[in-house]
Amino acid sequence: MRLTPWVALLAPALAVADAPAKPGPEWSGVVGAGVIVLTGNAETTTMNGAASAQREAGGWILAGKATGVYGRTRPASRDEPAQTVALGATGQLRADRKVAEHVTVFALGGAETDHVASLEYRAYGEGGAGWLWLDRKPDAGGELFLRTDLGVRYTYDARWQYYATDVAPEGDLPDVEAVAPRAGLAFRYGFSEQVKLVQEAEVLANVTDGERWQARSLTKLTSRLFEAVSFGVSYQVAYDSAPAPGKVRTDTALGATLEVGF
Repeated sequence: MRLTPWVALLAPALAVADAPAKPGPEWSGVVGAGVIVLTGNAETTTMNGAASAQREAGGWILAGKATGVYGRTRPASRDEPAQTVALGATGQLRADRKVAEHVTVFALGGAETDHVASLEYRAYGEGGAGWLWLDRKPDAGGELFLRTDLGVRYTYDARWQYYATDVAPEGDLPDVEAVAPRAGLAFRYGFSEQVKLVQEAEVLANVTDGERWQARSLTKLTSRLFEAVSFGVSYQVAYDSAPAPGKVRTDTALGATLEVGF
């Protein structure tokens, strides 16, 4: 029996069946942590952590990020009790859908807590559009990314005075709701394969319940040490024109972290 014609016809199908399946898009991201511990005449412990991940597939861009910070200090005087100087966390999920080469529509949601700022929790959701001005991948000669956002965000702040002040005793505070247009910017630039700059910023202007402005900025520089391990230095600024009673309008944070990419 001659099988040659049949083998010739079936060969392409057999080759396709034997070919390994193409790997689907995977998540990429980074996890980092930092700690400062002082002992002796004064005792201070500060810890922070952050994680972010992103996946792009089928015209969708999915991203998530989370941060946390804890700090406690005991003054030099042994008679004074230890004080909490930082206790907060944030988390956010975002989904972008490409509707054109450089245009996306997005929806995001998140939650925050910051006991030192008298924020029991903040829940928010937002919808809007983004414009991709630059999107050069790292394997194309160095990463270069620039995106701007325009959206509308709803925010609900549940406030609680965790640490009494002269202005507000410990206890419940009035909750705050806000609807605010938001303008945002995300920028990443790879100086080389080892060094990268990240800049994020946003401004929100409340249009309900009186005038309130909020602004945030993050500047971060990372340098790869070896393989997937990097060292990063960041500087954050958060401004709120109407903070909780007894709280200042501007918070800043300078931090250093050791990061692992995946």
